[in-house]
Amino acid sequence: MSNYLALSNNFYIFKLMEEIAKVMARGLIALPSDVRKKLNLKEGDIVKVQVKDNQIILEKEERIYDLKGSIKEVKPAEKSFAQILQEELNKKRKEG
Repeated sequence: MSNYLALSNNFYIFKLMEEIAKVMARGLIALPSDVRKKLNLKEGDIVKVQVKDNQIILEKEERIYDLKGSIKEVKPAEKSFAQILQEELNKKRKEG
């Protein structure tokens, strides 16, 4: 729990990582390497920028193709949705 400060047995406060960055031409900011490593940010990644109470909040945005390879095995469906729908429709016709 190196990122936390224990206040009591069951209560922890998150210690903020503090780094300094300079605003350059056109508003560019280079994030310090420790921050990039902690958030696993790489060139081309997308971050969401919010302003709240005079603070800038950056959050890494996950994109759908970032999830590639995260699902180990996908089993094909036994029936398509259209087949299931047709079967249900046939059942209703027989009942009714």
